[in-house]
Amino acid sequence: MSISSQQARVADCTIDINVEGKQHGFLSLPCASERSAFGTVQIPVCVMRNGDGPTITLMAGAHGDEFDGQVTLHRLIETTQVEDISGCLIVVPNMNPLATSAQSRYTPVDGKDLDEAFPGDQDGSITEQMAALIYDTVVKPASLVIEIQSGGASARFTSLAAVHFNESNHELQKSAEQNMIAFGAPYSARLLPGHRGSLANAVQMDEKDFVAVRLGGGGSVSAHSIDIAHIGCRNVLVQAGVLNQELVLRATRMLEVSSHKNYVIAPNAGLLEMCKEVGDDVYMGSPLAKIIQHGNTGPDTVVIKADRNGILMSHHHRGLIEQGDCVAIVADEVQR
Repeated sequence: MSISSQQARVADCTIDINVEGKQHGFLSLPCASERSAFGTVQIPVCVMRNGDGPTITLMAGAHGDEFDGQVTLHRLIETTQVEDISGCLIVVPNMNPLATSAQSRYTPVDGKDLDEAFPGDQDGSITEQMAALIYDTVVKPASLVIEIQSGGASARFTSLAAVHFNESNHELQKSAEQNMIAFGAPYSARLLPGHRGSLANAVQMDEKDFVAVRLGGGGSVSAHSIDIAHIGCRNVLVQAGVLNQELVLRATRMLEVSSHKNYVIAPNAGLLEMCKEVGDDVYMGSPLAKIIQHGNTGPDTVVIKADRNGILMSHHHRGLIEQGDCVAIVADEVQR
């Protein structure tokens, strides 16, 4: 073999998204380790294509301590037949298998958050390379992207579908909101704009519809959350004309997180006693949580009171909390 015909190991996809039928494969990225000098990161992907229609991508597992979305998308793959599809459905249930294996929010190889690395860098660290491979291969072809996250090991969310405020493109936000409402989660929410490096921000910058799903957390999986998300994903596919089934109509309450003031921050460290559960109504002045000084019996318990009426959208999950941690997110309930 001549020198000119030799090639370095490069990122690759084992399936062709333009081929008709149902395919299972991987986004494959070279990644040497102590265990395997010539190893790869293999990101699982399923593609279903049948005739003409939109391309929609569903994703989960950006963080390795979030499991509800991964289980939901595996169920979606198992229960969807290619004959039911008009167009193309791309499903990536585990975007960061390295983090999932380590049950970590961050990629263990470089300590980076995949949801801060988009749209990626082919010449960057392993997390940035994963982001580039995912974005270029399965996000760019899609007109609509749905990503499922949860509270991970440190927090819990009530089940909701959301869009991020998009001041630069109101038509795009309106279109995304129609998909959010079709999802039919118990709550629908408008969230602060996605941070730089997030998948939400990158997709929005590319002027694609994006629906963010938040459900569960605590490092576990909830059967109730899985049912909500599975039906919701199918509803959006029906709404978009990709899945040939009937919508499952469900009521939803509209929330907004429009300011940093919706975030409740711990003023000190200690044992955390939540006074409310996710999804509960919260009233101004009522106890939201208590922080107990666990080192001795003398100091008074700190009572954190709500500064607004709203819905407890998310709260800290672990029994210990540090000063500066987010105790809770209290969303405002608004008219649709």
